[in-house]
Amino acid sequence: MTTTRASLRTAAAATVLTVLALAGCAEEEPVAEPTATATETDDAATSSPAEDTGEATAAPEEATDDAAQTEQAAATSEPEEPEELELSASDDSFEVTFPAGWEDATSTAQEQTETAVLAARAAERVDSFYSNIVITQEEYVGNLTSAVENAAEELAGEGGEYQLLEPAEVDGNRAPGYTLVREVQDATVHQTQRWVSHEGTLYVVTLSAVESQAEEAQPVLDDLLASWSWND
Repeated sequence: MTTTRASLRTAAAATVLTVLALAGCAEEEPVAEPTATATETDDAATSSPAEDTGEATAAPEEATDDAAQTEQAAATSEPEEPEELELSASDDSFEVTFPAGWEDATSTAQEQTETAVLAARAAERVDSFYSNIVITQEEYVGNLTSAVENAAEELAGEGGEYQLLEPAEVDGNRAPGYTLVREVQDATVHQTQRWVSHEGTLYVVTLSAVESQAEEAQPVLDDLLASWSWND
């Protein structure tokens, strides 16, 4: 496979995944709470006087003690630290760690492209977009640096902006990459890609975030690459 064909394939995958993140993560309509039925209302109105009296005449001392114990337990209990999200690639080639507040989205990404081996997104949507990271498995590329540059140019297009990045270290492998900004479905999307070649296989890591979340999302990608561990 030539460098041009490989970069075109990766560019197409990134485009699909960006659209997925925008259009495929629409917030669900809230489910209305069921209204009380006439039977429920009648039951409440005809509840046993004995039961009502029992509740009203509960011992004041006992109620006070229970309240005090509840307050004391709340004051002395330590808040639980949110857990990080540890995920393994679907091909079992590597493991990575996402921060607390991110959730597994691998199955959703795989519905859109068969090359996806791992994906996660932020739990909260901001500006109609979930920040997300998708990792796809591509065919081996001989000249990785040249392929990255070609992909950046193709993805950015004539009106887009891109910037090549210094290679990052990914568990003993060199990972060149780039950032770019482009418009997708009326939203300004910032993307960062890192290409990792290992044992004859290319893994493309794509971070996508809207403009308001780009600065906050970047450290998530940096920490993910630092946590990367090969399983061979």
